[in-house]
Amino acid sequence: MNLKLKHITLFIVSILFAGCAMENKKAKNESYDVFATEEAEASEEVEALEEVAADAEYEFSNQLVNQKLQDFYDLLALQSEHPEFNSEVSKQLKNFTNDSINKYKTDDFFIIKNIKQIGDVVFVNDSVQKIKLSYDKVSDKTKITDTINAIITKKQIKVDNETFISNKIQFSKN
Repeated sequence: MNLKLKHITLFIVSILFAGCAMENKKAKNESYDVFATEEAEASEEVEALEEVAADAEYEFSNQLVNQKLQDFYDLLALQSEHPEFNSEVSKQLKNFTNDSINKYKTDDFFIIKNIKQIGDVVFVNDSVQKIKLSYDKVSDKTKITDTINAIITKKQIKVDNETFISNKIQFSKN
């Protein structure tokens, strides 16, 4: 009788071990599925954040280009209206273009509107992008549509162990 009890106990213990092993295997498969699902969700979130960051960077870049282009034409108008400031304005204009200023000379004051990107951004190298833009120069008398290339140079600057990105924008008719 004692032998039968040992066999029954051994049989029950082996069934328990087998059941636990199967349950453990099932739990591992479920944990892998959960891990894979979480990894996929995290990947989607990262992609969404990268898109938002790219959109924000594009929006920032677009606003910066709009502002710089308006500043450029304001300086040209100031130079033509007040020749007494010619030397100082010329120095500032050199920051906006390497072209001859005569290509851009105008007697009217313009407001820049409807700036649109034409084509794709051309990456000259890691830190320089070239964008072709179309825009309207609107004055009291006229509205002229023109094109210009914006050359955006990005440079990392480290100040007090913090890294900042400096953006320089120049314009070119070429």
